[in-house]
Amino acid sequence: MNRRHLFALAALLAGSRVAAQSYPARPVRLVVPFPPGGATDALARLMADKLAERWKQQVVVDNKPGANTTLGTDVVAKAAPDGHTLGIVTGSHIINPLLTNKLPYDTLKDLTGVMALTRFHMALYAHPSLAASTPAELVALARREGGKLAYASATTQSYLAMELLNAMAGTKMEYVPYKGSAQAITDLIGGHAKLMVDPVLGSTLEHVKNGRLKLIGTLASRPAELTPGVPLMASAVPGYDFSGVFGLVTRSGTPGEVVHRIRDEFAAVMKEPEVAERIRSIGQEAVISTPEEYNAYILAETRKWEPVVKATGARLD
Repeated sequence: MNRRHLFALAALLAGSRVAAQSYPARPVRLVVPFPPGGATDALARLMADKLAERWKQQVVVDNKPGANTTLGTDVVAKAAPDGHTLGIVTGSHIINPLLTNKLPYDTLKDLTGVMALTRFHMALYAHPSLAASTPAELVALARREGGKLAYASATTQSYLAMELLNAMAGTKMEYVPYKGSAQAITDLIGGHAKLMVDPVLGSTLEHVKNGRLKLIGTLASRPAELTPGVPLMASAVPGYDFSGVFGLVTRSGTPGEVVHRIRDEFAAVMKEPEVAERIRSIGQEAVISTPEEYNAYILAETRKWEPVVKATGARLD
């Protein structure tokens, strides 16, 4: 490397350090790809308030639901690479590129992971009128219905997880997409939907407790903390396992020191008692990864789900 290149590299590193030290220089936009009112939105707003206190800058939560979370993520993918636009993502961030060639951005090239925030358990909820109350009964009902049984879901990762369940169980439950969980839960309680796949949440479990909904089973290979006695879908479909992760992303090209500064600030907020309790109360588990760990997770999950997509033929085109 010649002297000119060394000077250029030194200037770049110095600029990155200055950018990190002065971050945020203006209000920060936190894009949530779901409507207001859901668990993700509530957690994002609590963290935004805490970050605003730390940064002495406004942190604006911007709800951009739709298109299986791609509308919100597209906002981040087209933002300036300076860390002032951040996005909450779910497993759909990984799954969407496998299901369609029509994304308005390149997931790996246009976006970079800041951190894995939390891990959440998923469950199958049903209207009380559904003629199944356990995993085994649901599988039997779905086989009898022969494709007539539909389920509501707000994410493409949940859709793919259900396609995997269909393949493993020999069923054909149909996908009904929703922009967010809040409307799906409302329709489920009202009987307009009969089945829904959604996270294990304290608020949803209240509907189960009050008899408005029933909980068929959880989808991970181990019980969720909030539902220790609820049966696993693996009890009826051996080997089945599905859980998810909420992550934080920003525009690719954002200086590395800025990305790490953002990660460290979010990590500090997530360890505050009020935020930690909110995470626990909605049935999630804090992960708080590094940017490198989260980007490695994205690649690993892409490799994990790619053969599943091919085997099931699942598409959203």
